Amino acid sequence: MAKNTHLEHLEDDIFNQGSAGATNAINFLKALRDMLTEGSGGSKVKITTKWDGAPAVICGRNPETKQFFVGTKSVFNKTDPKIVYSDADADRFYAGSTVGSILKLCLKYLKDLPIDGVLQGDLLYSKPLSKSSGEYKFKPNTITYVLNADSPMGKKVGASKMGIVFHTTYSGNSMDSLSAGFGVDVSKLQGVRDVAVFSSTFENINGAANLSPAEKSRLNAVILSAEKSLASGGRFLDTIQGGKGPFSLPALFKVYFNQIVRGGVIPTSSSQMANGFKKFVSDKYTQEIDKKKTLKSKLDWTNRKAESMKYLNTNSNMMNSALDGFKNLMDAKTLIINKLIQIKSIGTFLETENGLRATNPEGFVAIRDGAALKLVDRLEFSRANFTVAKDWGK
Repeated sequence: MAKNTHLEHLEDDIFNQGSAGATNAINFLKALRDMLTEGSGGSKVKITTKWDGAPAVICGRNPETKQFFVGTKSVFNKTDPKIVYSDADADRFYAGSTVGSILKLCLKYLKDLPIDGVLQGDLLYSKPLSKSSGEYKFKPNTITYVLNADSPMGKKVGASKMGIVFHTTYSGNSMDSLSAGFGVDVSKLQGVRDVAVFSSTFENINGAANLSPAEKSRLNAVILSAEKSLASGGRFLDTIQGGKGPFSLPALFKVYFNQIVRGGVIPTSSSQMANGFKKFVSDKYTQEIDKKKTLKSKLDWTNRKAESMKYLNTNSNMMNSALDGFKNLMDAKTLIINKLIQIKSIGTFLETENGLRATNPEGFVAIRDGAALKLVDRLEFSRANFTVAKDWGK
């Protein structure tokens, strides 16, 4: 794959690629099912755990100059890449900002790691942590992590000044040609006292995440329902691929569904979701029409609205089938997540008005044939990510 700058939700692939995305999502689910089936003979999918770190940090040695650098995802900007080789670079790119200060610390501590090539990870903390009640706590973004101070990793954290989790390895002969591969062997990066390096590798220890026969049967039934629904809605999904920009139907649906996630309640049926989407699209066009200053522009956008609404109303049955498939994909994904979270090495919590509430990890990343999709409980983590205050940017 190319640069790891953004991962898509598994179920959203039907809006990204139409029927091809539906096939891809189904194949991912089947590979995950096989991975979690005892005696299946292995699987073509790998999994990493998604840590809720921030900001994303890219670091290593420039393939051409061998000079050590750090940066955010902005190192991959096509124009004006922000690659930090020195404190002066951090000041130049991020004058007076928290990001600049963080990157200076990354430059100071990460350069001592024996990094071979270029790695991407997420910062977990950037100052020494204080022990409280036998635990270390850190909140890099939305999730608060709690670690037993006497555990092997807890002892490393207690001695460190910075924590980071690496998940992506880059290869290539130049910064422009770097290509991402998921997974990092962090065993070689454990010798620097100032930096606690966490692993994102998912290991199904002693088969603790394996599916029972009943769970596998349930998962197979949901996958089969998804296949049937997406086949019926495939032409709708392919037709809407033609649009581009913020008013394309795939783009609008993603915004609409994120709005649903913020509200905390997913419609129980595809018809409810479809009706909600139609209203959302209509309202979006009305807002855009109201912004226009000239009669010609208003008429143009009024016609666009009429065309979009006519298409949605004319193709309601196919849209409902596609959304049935969307919901089936989410249900299958949830069944798999509920097995993966059985493997847990660190406490994860969300801050509430009444203190910390136990939660699951941010999610997981499934990698298959060089492509990656994320598996996230959107009502749990995504909603919290939209609503919980962040600390790292302060």
